[in-house]
Amino acid sequence: MKRQLLFITTIFFVSLSLWGQSIKDNAKIIQKNYFEEVDFEILYGKIIVPVTIDDKTYRFILDTGAPNLISEKVAKEVNLTNVQVISVKDANNSVENLSLGTVGSIKVGNIHSEQNTVLISAINEHPLLKCYNIDGLLGSNFFKNSILKISLTQKKLWITDKVKKLNLSVSPSKLKLVGNQLAPFIKVNFLNNENLEGTEELMIDTGMDGFYEISNRSFAEFKDADFFTILSTASGTGSVGLFGAGNENEQYLLQTDYFKINQTQFSNLITNTTEDQNSRIGIGVLEYGDMTLDFKNKKFYFEAVDKITLQEPVPIYVPTMLDNKLIIGFVWDAEYSDLLQYGDEILRIGTHKISETDLCNTLKLREYRTQNSSHELEIKTKDNQIKTVKIISKY
Repeated sequence: MKRQLLFITTIFFVSLSLWGQSIKDNAKIIQKNYFEEVDFEILYGKIIVPVTIDDKTYRFILDTGAPNLISEKVAKEVNLTNVQVISVKDANNSVENLSLGTVGSIKVGNIHSEQNTVLISAINEHPLLKCYNIDGLLGSNFFKNSILKISLTQKKLWITDKVKKLNLSVSPSKLKLVGNQLAPFIKVNFLNNENLEGTEELMIDTGMDGFYEISNRSFAEFKDADFFTILSTASGTGSVGLFGAGNENEQYLLQTDYFKINQTQFSNLITNTTEDQNSRIGIGVLEYGDMTLDFKNKKFYFEAVDKITLQEPVPIYVPTMLDNKLIIGFVWDAEYSDLLQYGDEILRIGTHKISETDLCNTLKLREYRTQNSSHELEIKTKDNQIKTVKIISKY
């Protein structure tokens, strides 16, 4: 089976981890023997779920790589208790202090959870998060005694406390839950040309709008085993976290022909390294199958065909956001290294002038770049020179 996955845009994480904190979470779903089907919306690579707090419905991003979080606006509207300040780390390892409190009631569909621990953040002021018009993140700790199934094709979630109600026909693997937020981790498999097998433990992160990123820590362990082919190295940044863009670092662009999740083998997978301590798979994996995260019994199911070949072009460049500007994040193609540099401001992509649109509308440009892999870029260099660069796809 061949499927296309275009490596077209910056990776935007909204994921967080509680930084060295011991947090007591007394949340509890009050129903027993429940089975709930919830429709969701996809917006700019995020799953948007309706969540009810104190009889008012809000918009939350489903983010299994983060704990529950609400905006400062919502925090003012609800009766928070046990408020304290803690240190929190985002996906780029940036650390800041956020307030944390307890919300008495959170409902998803008809499922009612009480005494929920939540972080509080000014997400409506974030340059990218504000584009989603959301009120919070529905994190992994909400599902701590439940089973969560996600179908991107049907745009539905199923939440239950009885896995048999889902009628799953595939065998599970082990799900590891880490920390107070119960971040879900699974093991994936690699195989090199000498049939040497390797495994990696990585996070399932539905707040990441990509397929797979490998941490530099993991790649350092795998580098000599030849599970990956190094396609390129470049200095820059390609990801935006809750606390802003990552720092400039040298990263690798990699390709592998054997990446196995449960019973499904992916080939021709192109990925890049990242500064985060954890490798992760994101919402892009859901384009190929339905995931079930059984937090209650610590099992993971992936319903997909056995073999999938990804038809990926090798990316020429990756844009990202920095200081409220769209810039060149990485230049992966050596033929363009004299034409594009990290930090060059992007003024135009094809027919789309960035100055004539707001920052949120730049998120729509991923669709344009999907349909127009060859296009013109107009950029402003660091020495304020304006130039046009023709991007010629090699796909």
